[in-house]
Amino acid sequence: MHLLDYSLMALYFLFVLLIGFRKIHADNDTDYLVMGRRLSLPAFVMTLVSTWYGGILGVSEYSTSYGISNWVIFGMPYYVFGITFALLVAKRARKLEVTSLPEILVMDYGKNAGRLASIWVLLLASPAPYMLTLGLILNYFFGLNLIVAVIAGTLFSLIYIYRGGFTSVVNTDKLQFIFMFLGFFLILIVLSISYMDPVSLWNSLPPSHKSLTGGQSIGYIIVWFFIGSWTLVDPGFHQRVYATSSPGVAKRGILWAVAFWFIFDLMTTLTGLYAFSYLPAGTLPSQAFLVLGDLILPLGLRGLFFIGILATVMSTLDSNALISGITLGKDILGSIDWFRKYSTQFLIKSAMIIILIFGVAMAIWIPSVIDLWYSFGTIAIPALLLPTLYSILRYPLARQTVLLNLSVPPLISMLWFVFGKIDDSSYFLGLEPFYPGLICSLVLIIAINPIIVRKLP
Repeated sequence: MHLLDYSLMALYFLFVLLIGFRKIHADNDTDYLVMGRRLSLPAFVMTLVSTWYGGILGVSEYSTSYGISNWVIFGMPYYVFGITFALLVAKRARKLEVTSLPEILVMDYGKNAGRLASIWVLLLASPAPYMLTLGLILNYFFGLNLIVAVIAGTLFSLIYIYRGGFTSVVNTDKLQFIFMFLGFFLILIVLSISYMDPVSLWNSLPPSHKSLTGGQSIGYIIVWFFIGSWTLVDPGFHQRVYATSSPGVAKRGILWAVAFWFIFDLMTTLTGLYAFSYLPAGTLPSQAFLVLGDLILPLGLRGLFFIGILATVMSTLDSNALISGITLGKDILGSIDWFRKYSTQFLIKSAMIIILIFGVAMAIWIPSVIDLWYSFGTIAIPALLLPTLYSILRYPLARQTVLLNLSVPPLISMLWFVFGKIDDSSYFLGLEPFYPGLICSLVLIIAINPIIVRKLP
């Protein structure tokens, strides 16, 4: 790293702070939570796209190790469910005039349903994977101890969202959107000129990296496809929809976002293929993008590429930190009588600090971004998916069915997951933990719900 590269990175951090504190209007809760529902189409697209790729080192790890199956696992499912959300859910969700996902279930099924939903939203919105990613990057750049790097990166991201809330997140996301695309565009241009063009690269790859499965089992691939349904209940996705200026903006914006996701996925997957081909054996796959940028880019461009990496992570970290604070502070603590003497913003800001402390512990305990994604999604999605969709689409269920759905399926998935890890061989019946949780949720709605409905007065 040259002094010029470090200087560019320092300027980036400075601009993030300046933009994060600029033009903040957070006088009331709606401003702080959803930007007063003033989010325009361009801003909506930029913030939605930039916050979807925080685990860039996980993408580095997977694309370098398994080739184009990175696109099958981390790309295609999200296009399918993103388009589904746009066509079937976006307008209905926006018209509900809520500020967080648990509020939807509170309206239909009461506070207990909202509190249970909030627990699983906390898992989905956990900033831990992105705290770990940012810590690993800072460790690589500056040689910081990993724990110190995780804490330093997290505190920096907290500074501007603590005061400005969602407005600060959106303002910084616009800058980060530009840098994440610019960074990968630059490295691909340099690689195609100085190393080999993409066609020659493809012809040189082994079959494993050209395979859609990458050597993984079909069952494992299908689980990741269903984990893509995360999109339908992703709290960050919902928050941005609730913040749009109109239902039409929400629908059109998601379709535009899917197009940008496709472009960025092509860029990152191709970068992973170049890393596999160019880097020496023994390079850590999770650091492949960083090492490749170090080796292939001239000074100046190297700094811009690393800024693109940082922007990809930080845009997601600050968003998830805010959403976690909203979920714990407003949706859980704010629903308890004893805490109502405090303002909503005070509870959210206090909760963010608590969440980030737990996030540091989680990032150190499970030091793999992909494992964190898989663990959280496997447990939380079976609980939230069907009850949330039924409410948004206005097909109400019996309250008891929803409470059971928010309790039993995630417990089954969690136990399936834990016992599968204990014996270190395989999951019971060869089923990934996501499946029994989702099957249980379907059974509760299809078989048990009619019985409960008939018993209701």
